[in-house]
Amino acid sequence: MEPLRIGVKPDPELGLVDFDAVTLYQEGLRYHESGRCDRAVAFYDRLLKEFSTSRYFSAAAFNAGRCLEELDRVEEAVSHYQIITRGLEKSKDWVDAAFRESVCLSGLGKHREATGLLDRLVDREELTASDRIDALVLKGEALKKMGEVLKAESALRRALRIYRRRGKDEYLDPVPAARAEFRLSELTEERFQAAPLRLPEKQMQADLEAKAVLLLSAQAGYLRTIRYGDPEWATAAGYRIGGLYLHLHRAMEQAPVPDDLSEEEARIYKDVLRKRTAVLLRKALKVFQMTVELAERTFVQNRYTQAARQQMEFVENQVLSLYEDLPEARPPEEEEQKEAPPEETTK
Repeated sequence: MEPLRIGVKPDPELGLVDFDAVTLYQEGLRYHESGRCDRAVAFYDRLLKEFSTSRYFSAAAFNAGRCLEELDRVEEAVSHYQIITRGLEKSKDWVDAAFRESVCLSGLGKHREATGLLDRLVDREELTASDRIDALVLKGEALKKMGEVLKAESALRRALRIYRRRGKDEYLDPVPAARAEFRLSELTEERFQAAPLRLPEKQMQADLEAKAVLLLSAQAGYLRTIRYGDPEWATAAGYRIGGLYLHLHRAMEQAPVPDDLSEEEARIYKDVLRKRTAVLLRKALKVFQMTVELAERTFVQNRYTQAARQQMEFVENQVLSLYEDLPEARPPEEEEQKEAPPEETTK
């Protein structure tokens, strides 16, 4: 039997005279499901305060945490999840509470605390393959934000290895795998963006080749992201591929001019460079166009699809107009069809 609190007059906060843990939990759940999280928390918290031995104790702590997240009281949500993660190791709510707490901690910028909790989560023997993949992806993201790139890559690659190995025998949601591949590609893209273009000319050629290798590596990762077939991550990856070409174009446009050129020679050098880099703009435009088309077909609207539309208009209406006088800068519709569109890789 659950303990019962018997009163003489209605409780000023809850409005109840007599109540037990079951009543408090059910009332909290009723308010929770109706969107009244402010009221729900009051009932959950009273249960936590007065009925610490109740079988509803863990569920009340978890539900209160979810309500507090909805109310944007994230630090309070963390303290409620910690009731479970720090004191109720055998609770059936432990895994879910650990996931939610780690997300909240990362949102608060407490990435090291989040990774520590995720390590505890990954080490639990009863964890399913899907949950272990999710935990490793969250850990990789937190490590990336901490600047621990090698550890981040290790966690993300481990998630993908589990997905590929276990996915042969059971169905696994491809979304976390697409997310892991996307995050790995971001790390490669960061190295690509940081790669310099320097003089003298021999060094410039070597730098350009190294930067191109990084571009192709990042692009390959984003294409693998698309192949998982999730529209959200596919459109994000398509946008980032277009961005790779735009970045290389800007980097080449801003590359230093050899010091031994006269003013006229420098002008000619820049004109030739503009002709050669125009193809990068056409490639970027084509990728942005296909990303927008994919978003329209799959009814996906996110920050990446919006950015893709903006970049498409920018390249089409402003940047390409600068190249109209250059014979090499043909309009996108005249581009040879040998380029593989990103969306075709989803097959």
